[in-house]
Amino acid sequence: ILRNIGITDVIVSGIFTDQCVSSTVRSLADESFGVVVVHDACAAATMELHEKELEIINMIYCHVVGFDDLSKLLQDV
Repeated sequence: ILRNIGITDVIVSGIFTDQCVSSTVRSLADESFGVVVVHDACAAATMELHEKELEIINMIYCHVVGFDDLSKLLQDV
C-alpha cells in the first residue's frame, strides 16, 4: 500500500524497541524502504534492551537518529 501511494521512506517510533519497533523496521527494510528510527521516541522494558536493539538495527536495517536531528533534517526537505 505504501509504495502504491508513492511512499519510499518511513520514520518509525514506538514502544518495545526490541520487539514491535524492530519487527517493523526489518519488514520495511526487507521491502526496500528507507527507514529512520527516532531513538528518543522509542522505549523498551530496560534501557539495555533499547540500546542494544538500536545498535543492531542501525548496523543493517535503518538509520537511528534523535528527534532534534530528525527535525533539522526535515526542515531541509
